Amino acid sequence: MGSGRSKLPARAGVLTLVTALTAAGTAVLTATPAAAESSTEIAASSWAYVDSAAPKASFVDQSGDAPVGAHTYAGGTNHVSKSYVTFDLSALRGNRLQSAYVSTGETAVTDCANARSTELWLTAPAKKPTWNSQPAELLKVNGPYLDSSCPSDRLTWTATAAIQNALDAGRTTATFVLRLPDNQLTDPAFGREYDPEAKLFLNYDRPPAKPTGLQVTYRACTTKPLVVSRQVVLGVDATDPDDDYPGTEFAFWPADHPDQRTTLGGSGRTWVEITSLVSEGVTYAWQARGKDDSGLFGPWSATCKFTTDFTPPKAAPVITSPDYTAEAPPGSGGTGVPGTFVFDAKGDTDVVGFNWDGGFAAADRRGGKATVRYAPTWNGPVSISATPVDAAGNQGPTGSYRFWVADNQPGVTCTPFDDYVGVTRTCTFTPYGTTPVTGYVYHLTNQPDETVPAGPDGTATVTVTPSDPQLNYVQVAVRSRLATGYLTAEHSTGLFSEPGEPEVEQLTANPTQSLPVQFRVHAVLPGSVSFTYHWNQEDLITVPLDADGTAIVTVTPATSSYGSLYGYTTTASGVQSGWGGLNVPVASNKPKVTSAEYPEGQTSGAVGVPGTFVFSSPVPGAVSYTYDFGGVNGTVPAGPDGTASVVFTPARSYVNSVSVTTKFADGTVSEQGGYTFYVAYSSPHLTCDATGWSVAPGQHIQCTLTPVQANLAAYGYQVDSGPETTLAPGPDGTATFGIDVPADRRSGSYVQLRAWSTNTAGTKSDETGTSFYVYVNTGASARGTATAV
Repeated sequence: MGSGRSKLPARAGVLTLVTALTAAGTAVLTATPAAAESSTEIAASSWAYVDSAAPKASFVDQSGDAPVGAHTYAGGTNHVSKSYVTFDLSALRGNRLQSAYVSTGETAVTDCANARSTELWLTAPAKKPTWNSQPAELLKVNGPYLDSSCPSDRLTWTATAAIQNALDAGRTTATFVLRLPDNQLTDPAFGREYDPEAKLFLNYDRPPAKPTGLQVTYRACTTKPLVVSRQVVLGVDATDPDDDYPGTEFAFWPADHPDQRTTLGGSGRTWVEITSLVSEGVTYAWQARGKDDSGLFGPWSATCKFTTDFTPPKAAPVITSPDYTAEAPPGSGGTGVPGTFVFDAKGDTDVVGFNWDGGFAAADRRGGKATVRYAPTWNGPVSISATPVDAAGNQGPTGSYRFWVADNQPGVTCTPFDDYVGVTRTCTFTPYGTTPVTGYVYHLTNQPDETVPAGPDGTATVTVTPSDPQLNYVQVAVRSRLATGYLTAEHSTGLFSEPGEPEVEQLTANPTQSLPVQFRVHAVLPGSVSFTYHWNQEDLITVPLDADGTAIVTVTPATSSYGSLYGYTTTASGVQSGWGGLNVPVASNKPKVTSAEYPEGQTSGAVGVPGTFVFSSPVPGAVSYTYDFGGVNGTVPAGPDGTASVVFTPARSYVNSVSVTTKFADGTVSEQGGYTFYVAYSSPHLTCDATGWSVAPGQHIQCTLTPVQANLAAYGYQVDSGPETTLAPGPDGTATFGIDVPADRRSGSYVQLRAWSTNTAGTKSDETGTSFYVYVNTGASARGTATAV
């Protein structure tokens, strides 16, 4: 073959995706099949090629690649070839084809400058094609889809129509030919080679399976027709190999009129209600078949039959009992004593059984009787009810039987009635009247049943011990075991159980964070030997109690606000009391701040006026204080008395504050304390000789500043947004300066003047200021003095 070909290694990678969508000649491939589909990948079962240079020869399953188009071999011989691939279609047997794709890769291209135009055609079957006996080319396949790589290891053609054509023709295989168009077939410049191991990708729909598990109104079908009442629901178990939720089509008809067959149902349902479509007293036959979302049906199920019956029994049953009579006290039997009750349909052959308080009882024959055993759970007047039921489940009117149950519950008395938790009580059980008993079954609230035999006189004495301190009232419930073995209904009595919560007394006045706080515990529950407690829900701690039932408990609050000490006492036998305790306020360990010059919450001093601030701790052991005056911060050591002080000079008026924490000898730090004070507003006094309420453009104004700030060093002023000017004070502390109203200042505008002072420490005072209204008047202007303080 020619030497100018682009070439890929033989058996280049093969497409492994299974569906394709096309748009503007572009393939979009995805590995996910459509809903309710199965997918498979089929390799070519055989391949062959034909060669014009050997027109009678057949080349089947040769080694090497599949030639397409013209190739010039050594010696100048020109060979024109087509290649065939055959696929087995048995996977589609009995299934519906959804889509099909053929894919293979180029292994060599003579000249990638020539556009790819390889065609794929469905052909007639051909086991051994030759150049002279080529199979008929039946249907051209769409593709290949555009691929910019050359050679391409993945070319795909949509072959759905071609595969369907083969199936419609009854073929079990499909053969495709790879060839060039006639106008390129003999031109070596367009020659190509392909991987003969082509793949056929199939997406297909398998039909639903034959339905099973046929039911009529939730009852399984039988060989005999089921009898159904006013609701008729048909249901099946339907499966689809491609769909977890297949639909179902139902068909039903009067059993003796198959010509009246009715179908209904559809996708997404495996049951259907047909109550409104059936008539009473008719036997119907029905069956179902699966139907998937694409409309593919499966085989019909077996046939099931049912008969409709919408008429209920007409009369209530008659109820009698040989054991429990309707007579008034003392009555019959007793609680827990079963008796026989007979339900009689009185010959109504529609009745097959009875619904009663204990469930369903079948009649001994149609229209006959049912006998049940029932043990009353209450003494006195009791009633039992029964409703007749026909084969369809229709229920007739309810009958009832009222009878009197004799009182046979045991008596129970316990002493003492009221005592502490853990104290044993003695209880005596006695039979009712002359009722013979063999024993008693009893329990205390939240405790399991226990059994005690009866004495010769029918009584029994037991001890019970309330042990739950959270239950202030408990019940002792008892049932008699009759000589017949039956148990009577319960009878109970109540007992009070005092929880005996300990009393907790606060010994330390004014508890403070980080300082020990003592409490005295007094046990209330007799026999208590220990106290178990927690402080603020922390881990439980147990301490012994003294002989007098008291103990001293010491805690050290880690936080302020409130603290709680709660606990319970325990006796030597392990009985626990209820929880007792108390809540106490806990003062903070934050430091206290005082200042003579700047009292808390008051207005005093002035900007630049220093003040001494003293820090002290309510808790001993302070070693230092860390403070912050709004950005001016530091740490100062505590003196021998535990206090410290700093001097702070406010740089701004009005609200000032300091926050402080204490560091203790053990390295811990207190909560943060705070202190707010107000610095009085102070500024130099400003007076100007501008008279009246306005000034004129070009007017000169003379102003004087009088000091208020101690240790005065200088004054400063500014006109409008001009430069700041500094003035030295005179011997008397005042300073005089002049300003000129700009000559071009328009009428109605203002001239703004602000001024301040600075002390020798560089602290600037509050500012003072004034404004002058500019007014242009052809007449003389009024004169006066404006003063701002």
